[in-house]
Amino acid sequence: PFILFPRQRELVDFIYQCLATENNGLLEKCRDMGATWIAAAVSVHIWRFVSEAAVGWGSRKQELVDNLGIPDSILEKIRILIRNLPRIFWPRGFSPDDHMPFMRIINPENGSSIQGETGDNIGRGGRKLIYFVDEAAHLERPEKIQAALDDNTRVQIHISSVNGLGNVFHKKREAGVEWHP
Repeated sequence: PFILFPRQRELVDFIYQCLATENNGLLEKCRDMGATWIAAAVSVHIWRFVSEAAVGWGSRKQELVDNLGIPDSILEKIRILIRNLPRIFWPRGFSPDDHMPFMRIINPENGSSIQGETGDNIGRGGRKLIYFVDEAAHLERPEKIQAALDDNTRVQIHISSVNGLGNVFHKKREAGVEWHP
């Protein structure tokens, strides 16, 4: 079972509050607390239970977003979560081989999807219900990506470890309001 720490449960609440209020969020992450895993699990929940939802994931390099069979990549983490769901929770007609190709995960029952994008192409795809940007402080051209995401989704969750001062992630962090459960 995926048993959450209290702080991880708060993160789930935070993401869903951002979604409900159509506000962006920022997660300053540290090692081994599972921020990306929690966001991946929320993505799976949306994919499974929200019809016609498109969830986006982006990062600076393709192998960070999707590298088939390598659990360090985000979409492979999501595949692991889905494969480990009890079969009763799989969508009707779902086949891992057919519905989890490279850079996409498709729910054939309700039309939802989880899609990956990389580098300057983050946010260039169709509209998304929510978009997660992993390692946002390490993007090469964050202003370009931000402009694309602003037209793509009403809810952006930027997740990153710190990368010094003055970058876009740091400026957002300093300009934001701390969330309290």
